[in-house]
Amino acid sequence: MLSKTLDLEKIEASKIFDYLYDIFYNDFIKSKTYLNNTIYINPQTYKKDEGKELCFWHLTTREQIYIKKEGSRIIKIKERLPDFERASRIHWIKPIIENCFHTEIKLFYKKETRGKKPIRLYLWAYNKDFVVILQKLGKSSSFLVTSFYITHRRKREDFQKYYEVYVKKLNPLLKGCEWF
Repeated sequence: MLSKTLDLEKIEASKIFDYLYDIFYNDFIKSKTYLNNTIYINPQTYKKDEGKELCFWHLTTREQIYIKKEGSRIIKIKERLPDFERASRIHWIKPIIENCFHTEIKLFYKKETRGKKPIRLYLWAYNKDFVVILQKLGKSSSFLVTSFYITHRRKREDFQKYYEVYVKKLNPLLKGCEWF
């Protein structure tokens, strides 16, 4: 179902994000993408940074947090840095969404634990260690929260546990949470 990862090493470093944005643009802006043929994946074109949709940056970069000392103060700094494992799979996102019931995709809902975050839909291409996360916007639309490549065995085990909790209906907070 999913093609090879993109070989980003063949692209000039200063042009990588433009190259990746063309893929994102074609998949989510130029043409519309739907989950289950009914739920529009809204690219939220009104939310931009550096001329590109915020969700694009969540599909191609990873947040890094580090501590910096300024005088007697310690400051926590967050920045998004390129994540080539994530970015080289950007062309997988649309096929995963459009084929969410494919045997290679484990679909599950999960209630986020931090703050008052809502229930999100996870589409896990488990044989490829790649996850797409969606959040509902309204009755018939949602947005891409992020996608990423799983690099740690423990994270893979966590996703398997979340999947089983959903499938076995072990979390009462997930009762009736399905979007379709």
